[in-house]
Amino acid sequence: MPPTPPNLQRFLDAQARDYQTALGEIQAGRKRSHWMWYIFPQVQGLGYSSMAQHYAIADASEA
Repeated sequence: MPPTPPNLQRFLDAQARDYQTALGEIQAGRKRSHWMWYIFPQVQGLGYSSMAQHYAIADASEA
């Protein structure tokens, strides 16, 4: 049985809302709002906030 594909919809929804803001802040050289979790997600277990856990990448196949 093939593995279940990861559910990446949480990233698509969040990025659709904040991608342009994040890009503008990166280009301006100053982060002013909250988007790091879903623009640059980290490996599960590194972050402990609820947002870090929600947007954590479980493993290499999800990345």
